[in-house]
Amino acid sequence: MRFKQILSAAMLCGISMLACAGAAFTDTTGIPEQADIDYVVSHGLFNGTDEAHFSPSEPLSRAQAVAVLARQARAQGQPVDVFADVPADAYYRNPLGWAYQSGIVNGTSENTFAPDRPVTHRELTAILTRYLSWLGRTDTEIEPRGSGTVTRAQGASYFASLDRALLSRDTELLTHTAADGITLTGKLDLPAGSGPVERLVLFINGSGPNTYDNKRQYGDQTFNYFDLFAEQFGMRETGFFRWSTRGVSMGEQPPSFDTIDEAVYQTYLPSTNVSDIGEWITQLRQNPRLKDADIWLLGWSEGTIIAPLAAEAYPDEISGLLLAGYCNDRMDQIFDWQQSGEPSMIFYRQYFDTDGDGSISEAEYTADPYGVVSSILGNTPFADIDMDQNGTITANDFSMMLAPGKQAFYDAVERGDDNWLAENYSVRLTSGWFKAHQALQPNSEVLPTLDLPIHIFHGTADTNCNVQGVYDIRAQFAALGKTNLTTHVYEDYDHNLLYDLYVINGLMPTAFTDLFQSIFIL
Repeated sequence: MRFKQILSAAMLCGISMLACAGAAFTDTTGIPEQADIDYVVSHGLFNGTDEAHFSPSEPLSRAQAVAVLARQARAQGQPVDVFADVPADAYYRNPLGWAYQSGIVNGTSENTFAPDRPVTHRELTAILTRYLSWLGRTDTEIEPRGSGTVTRAQGASYFASLDRALLSRDTELLTHTAADGITLTGKLDLPAGSGPVERLVLFINGSGPNTYDNKRQYGDQTFNYFDLFAEQFGMRETGFFRWSTRGVSMGEQPPSFDTIDEAVYQTYLPSTNVSDIGEWITQLRQNPRLKDADIWLLGWSEGTIIAPLAAEAYPDEISGLLLAGYCNDRMDQIFDWQQSGEPSMIFYRQYFDTDGDGSISEAEYTADPYGVVSSILGNTPFADIDMDQNGTITANDFSMMLAPGKQAFYDAVERGDDNWLAENYSVRLTSGWFKAHQALQPNSEVLPTLDLPIHIFHGTADTNCNVQGVYDIRAQFAALGKTNLTTHVYEDYDHNLLYDLYVINGLMPTAFTDLFQSIFIL
């Protein structure tokens, strides 16, 4: 469950940061690998053996090598019950699960891994070569730097070189004047170098104001949302491009760090979203490195509606679609579902429905097994939620709570009252935007007309877009005999596919690993 996952990740992060704190080791000064050791420790790949020592001459074990590799990949991983010599509480169990399932590491036999055995130069270079192949890279040949077993200092050099090479990229800000005279600003990341780039991913934003960095704040931490995408696609020799919403520029104030030009923001509509994609593609093609690149659209939330429309409009330019937080219906239908009470029940069932009957009794609410009533709900009494006073909390209770606001929202849209929407609706949208979406074909009609590769990524705990839409479109494709759709559904993942966990502990939830790898699955 998301709340528990985030709490656990926060605790793990605290432990990890304590172990990594300070690289002032007393046993690395002056050795040839000192700079590499400083690099891998400061980048969170290696820990010291204690606060004062790195132990550079000690051998690097097979378990340590896999753990470091998973950190470089930011892979959270899942355990596999294959190796009898891997304890259930081993620190490397999840990393090993990822590396084994990805075909990057093998056991020493069918049911042993020999985690404590020193890794040899030959083994380590084979592992790293398979890792580069898994990333889809062309530069997969890694030469051994010695013979026999690898020391921790030598291991640091291997991984420092690997990390530097994979993270190296060129970044450029681009501007474009659209056909209607609006100036757009975007950010392009390409793998470092001058050669042609085979793939380019364009991010199609969800609804509301967005910038090309989407700077955000989580607790005391400030980060750029898109840095993870640029990093991970770059590691896979793939370019990444995103741009700011019409009328939105970088700002200084949290939480969204943006500034909105209200007049220009009125031109942010589904039709201009689609036309902007086409115009950006034309400009990006002028870059010699991107002239022949396969272009994929990565749409999130509203972007999952816009990306298929762009693929329909520019069929010769778009090679594939990645759709996360998928919307199968029109925005007005999605809004109706959001106000139905069912999204609220997704949350409540996770934390209170211990008997699994789909409703929450007063006894279940009072038991509060995860401390949610006090920590999140502000000790709200059961009776204040049980609106129909039937002794259970159901979707109907939340529907009753939400009904006045729902009607007020539709009234504001009908009369074009954008001031009311700005002050009362959580996402900054305009009445023109909402009316334009009401006139669109839903994805349930558009997506089946497309023949390019399509991947959908969705969580069962998504309270923005109903996961049932994923099941419906999957059944629709099957009934039509179409095989170009792949759906990925993740239990208890939210609309953001648990991106928060990455912010907390630096490791990507499985959904993100799958998303970045999917550009190789046609």
